[in-house]
Amino acid sequence: MNPPRYGRLQPVGCHARGSCWLPGGWMEWTKDVRVDKLVVACIQQRMRLPWSLEQYQEDLRRFLRVATAKRARLIVFPELAGLMVAPPLLADFKSSLLKRADQGRSRSATPWQRLSGAAARTLARLLHADLRASLAALLDVSAPAVWQAYQEVFAGLAREFGVVLVAPSAYLPDPQDGVLRNLAAVFGSNGELLGTQAKVVLHPDDVDMAQAGQSWNVIPTEVGQLGLILGSDVLYPEVGRLLAYQGAEILAVLAACPEPALYNKIRTGILARMQDNQLFAVASFLVGHNEIGRTGKSFVGKSAIFAPQELTPRLNGVLVEMGNYRSEGVLTAEWDFPALRALWESSDTPVRRQLPLGQTGKILAQLYGRLQGLPNVMEPATLRTLEVNETPTLPASAGSEEVHSLDDLPVISSITSRWPPPSTASPRRGSQAETTDDPLPDDPLPVEEVEDGSWVLPPSPAASTSPPPPVSSEDETDEMDALS
Repeated sequence: MNPPRYGRLQPVGCHARGSCWLPGGWMEWTKDVRVDKLVVACIQQRMRLPWSLEQYQEDLRRFLRVATAKRARLIVFPELAGLMVAPPLLADFKSSLLKRADQGRSRSATPWQRLSGAAARTLARLLHADLRASLAALLDVSAPAVWQAYQEVFAGLAREFGVVLVAPSAYLPDPQDGVLRNLAAVFGSNGELLGTQAKVVLHPDDVDMAQAGQSWNVIPTEVGQLGLILGSDVLYPEVGRLLAYQGAEILAVLAACPEPALYNKIRTGILARMQDNQLFAVASFLVGHNEIGRTGKSFVGKSAIFAPQELTPRLNGVLVEMGNYRSEGVLTAEWDFPALRALWESSDTPVRRQLPLGQTGKILAQLYGRLQGLPNVMEPATLRTLEVNETPTLPASAGSEEVHSLDDLPVISSITSRWPPPSTASPRRGSQAETTDDPLPDDPLPVEEVEDGSWVLPPSPAASTSPPPPVSSEDETDEMDALS
């Protein structure tokens, strides 16, 4: 049986810190009323290099104010965006140049900031300033300080806005063993640390910065049982099934994709894991300029909120999705948990109630055990090379078989037909047949604005497969800047 989700009483007026006015007077948020519908918010965020933690917190408040205005109670941030707590802890000259250069990229920058930012960018390039190397050095000597700053920022914001906050991941020491991992934390509405999840399948950019996680576990929260997945972990079907069997009702996927192909794979994986297990899902992507990757390619992605296909208006699994690969924004949607439970009982694909767990568990355990003992197929096989004058040896039976010519073979049947068939033959020269070649339109995909202020694409087969436009490091949409 799924544990009940508890929520707040419907307020008439509220303060950000958790008190609200009800017809009976002021009272604190309570956890004694069960709710069946949840508004979730998904943040698409750009990587910035703030000068101070206060500046970073104020930047985060832009998103949280929009989300809570839509009555969101679960807010999800993207992978690696938590690294923005580190630049304020870097005081060296090269890091200062990178921060000033980043400040000059903002659309809200003054003419002087743009000019000084361009000069700082040029000087940083000449001095080979490397934020990745500076971050690695900081984590080597002051990893606990980074974790403390991360916890103070996001626990404080969760408590201030009274929401369950899936904080962005960062390279942080694991609270369980102190090992550096690509780690995301979940904070309750009172600021309490509810749980953490580390990335298990590391991207090449992660390998020299962190170690792989060990497992996936469901994190109980006041809004439901949450399964957290980072990056390419979502491409493995076993991960989603493992979390579903542990009681997860929600899959939250955090990702940072420097390649459009990786984004498309992760988006496809999210839809598959969500539909495989009939769960609600949300995907948050980091976008924009990339100072921490090896290649420096900009992050791309379109954040989205998903539900099983039967529960979406267009039967495509998408409730709402960003319309741009590089814009900052906030998406909100409502999840209906009674409808989800009804789907579990009435679906024509009853994956939640009829899968024989006893049999499949034993079979999978035996299969994976055998796979552990097999040689790695990626390793080159040891083959014996032939000598220069050596003739390959044929099988013993090959020389004893009688050789037949084509004319000696019996005719079983014969089919004669003209080729090509009339239906596919090209028109003769001078005929009246005409062919037209309609080019694909060059106009960008239309974007619809839904009632809650989010963006969703109209149905299109190419909506998730067409490559994004090239991302310029100087280009930043002002959708979120207008909210500051």
